[in-house]
Amino acid sequence: MTNACAVIPVEVPGVIGVTADGNKQIKSFYSSYGMGTAQVIAPGGDSILQVTTAAVNGRVLSTYPAALIGNCLPSRRVFDGAATYCYLQGTSMASPHVAGVAALIVSRYGDTGNPRNGKLRPGQVSALLSQTADPQACPETLPAGYAAFVGTQSGAPQTCQGGSGHNSWYGDGQVDAFNAVTHTNGKG
Repeated sequence: MTNACAVIPVEVPGVIGVTADGNKQIKSFYSSYGMGTAQVIAPGGDSILQVTTAAVNGRVLSTYPAALIGNCLPSRRVFDGAATYCYLQGTSMASPHVAGVAALIVSRYGDTGNPRNGKLRPGQVSALLSQTADPQACPETLPAGYAAFVGTQSGAPQTCQGGSGHNSWYGDGQVDAFNAVTHTNGKG
């Protein structure tokens, strides 16, 4: 295998590589991984290996368009007055967590960045996401059945490589909104 082609979108400049974890804070069975792929991790759900009493279906509760509620299984639907929700999983659940923390960073520190326009540059936002994430070491043990889920490219069992400061599953760690907005530096 070579690195002759860019992996889209994660290797495009300015893109933040997000992996997903489940309720046990272990990389979700379906989530991509790799030293060049994972920058941070965020809740994305895991309905197979990380079901717990706190997450009975292992998924993330997400807002959902009322007009499309028929696409959400009845067992995953939640109605609260006029609001409609569905339990979902995927990096499509994890990425909005990261985007939300990035927005909080820009809101909090937006005036301390580039003197030309008073806004943080994308690289500064990305750096703050990484600097304020909660580092996670590779897991010592994995949930039963995890070995059955192999890498989509290699077909080999998924393995975590690297240290607690940065590794192939968690990148620099779990995004942390509180730490991001209380970070004293404000610059990446």
